[in-house]
Amino acid sequence: MKRRTFIALGATSPLFLRMDTHAREIPKDVWETIASVQDVLFPKTQHMPSAQEVNALFYLVSNSSSEYFDANDLELLIKGAFVFHQKFPDFWEKDTVSKNKILEIVTKDDDLEKWLSRLIYYTLEAMFSDPIYGGNTHERGWNATLHVNGNPRPMQKYGRKA
Repeated sequence: MKRRTFIALGATSPLFLRMDTHAREIPKDVWETIASVQDVLFPKTQHMPSAQEVNALFYLVSNSSSEYFDANDLELLIKGAFVFHQKFPDFWEKDTVSKNKILEIVTKDDDLEKWLSRLIYYTLEAMFSDPIYGGNTHERGWNATLHVNGNPRPMQKYGRKA
């Protein structure tokens, strides 16, 4: 898909008319698309937890509704998931090899590659952030990398004072 088509789709689709979208207003299939791609990008390995194990989707959903979440990133994530789903509607039904081939194709599309890059960024953030933000469940990301967390740890989200 060309950049112009991508932008036109975003400008004309009723889903994207509101720029101040919150997670609760985002269609379920957007989150399902994101979760299925996260699962392929970050599978469980011998040494590392999977995206599911660190609660990466919950991290993204809960933090995207925060006033501190970058609105441009949220827009990119929503539009990218929409376009990805349009191009590859049966992605989650494919086997792992086919899913990886699809993700290789995605890297050749500038707009979808940017979406994929941002999705990787937030999944890694979920894996290594303090669990208070909703990811890194049971400190699995930290434990897998032998990370020693800093002190003091946050008591509340986003730098709010207790």
